[in-house]
Amino acid sequence: MKRVSILIFCFLGLFLGQSCHQKKNTEEKSAPVELNEQTVTAFAQKIADGIVHENADALNTAFDEDGIRQLVSGNSIVYSGFDVEGGQEYFENCLHLGNQGVKAVHNGGDFAFTKYYRQEGKHHIVFRIYDDFNLNFMDFTVDTVQGALKITDGFIYNAGCLLSKSIEYSMLYNLMLQTNPNDNAHWLQEAQNLTLEDQTAKAIQLLTAHKDELKEYPLYYQLYIANLYKANTKNFIPQLDALKEELDERHLLLHKLLYFFNEGKVKETEEVINQMIPFTSDDPVYLLLYAKACMYAKDYQRALECLNTAEGAMPLVWDLWYSKLQCFKALKDMEGFETCLQRGKEAYGMGENELAAIRKELVG
Repeated sequence: MKRVSILIFCFLGLFLGQSCHQKKNTEEKSAPVELNEQTVTAFAQKIADGIVHENADALNTAFDEDGIRQLVSGNSIVYSGFDVEGGQEYFENCLHLGNQGVKAVHNGGDFAFTKYYRQEGKHHIVFRIYDDFNLNFMDFTVDTVQGALKITDGFIYNAGCLLSKSIEYSMLYNLMLQTNPNDNAHWLQEAQNLTLEDQTAKAIQLLTAHKDELKEYPLYYQLYIANLYKANTKNFIPQLDALKEELDERHLLLHKLLYFFNEGKVKETEEVINQMIPFTSDDPVYLLLYAKACMYAKDYQRALECLNTAEGAMPLVWDLWYSKLQCFKALKDMEGFETCLQRGKEAYGMGENELAAIRKELVG
């Protein structure tokens, strides 16, 4: 079975001649959107529906671009970077998170709105992206901006930081590499290259030696954790726990979940899922990951039960469908296998030749 690695968005004024019409239009256009659970939930669901239908702008245009630009411009170097050629374009591309969601859906994955909550007077909406056994959550804050609902910032689980901080340090990293090759950022670039070359020990050594200079960059911890995993999977969890004073709990839990299900550790996978649910809600995608852990542990009957339950609560994503086929094959249930195979034909519009190729791949 394939195992995956842990790992990286004008008002139109109409002025009519007759005063009564002018007054009516002004009232209609000036009425601000009310900020409450119902309106914010509807806002989030509209975004999710748009992404599922492969409209990236449903999320890309939902951000308070000016507000987030102001947040990242608190860094004087980043502020000046907007005047550099391509600086504004780079910033805007960082806000195009809708493209990630559409890509996931296009690849046979899924995008969903999972939770609304209010904390310390702020309205939060949580989205989930799933693609090829990789998972990410985005916990956004929503407020009214010029009378409309907008995403003002948010915590990105796989980045382990606020969206604004991720953008700020991504812009800073690229600016320093362009304008000051001797800046500390060059150590981060070297660590990134070592990681890509699978020189794990050297990457860890470099990152450890320059932690004080680099730890403000979210990329630092992403590279460090990725190399810890590749270096020694048996000690990965204790090493991850050693970072709990430095990193957000949600970031660490996501890494633990991906690690445990890949290792076929069923009990531990369930425990981490239960820890994540208060943050994300009881997302059915957890059943898919739990089922995969069961499959790695060769408990195919239990895995199939979880997959059937997941199928009733979320779209039939490719991995869910293919995992069911693998379970039917392992259980020698060829009738169930053929029925499931036909479900794929309906869901993905595959022809008989494609189905035959998958049948041959799994059954021979």
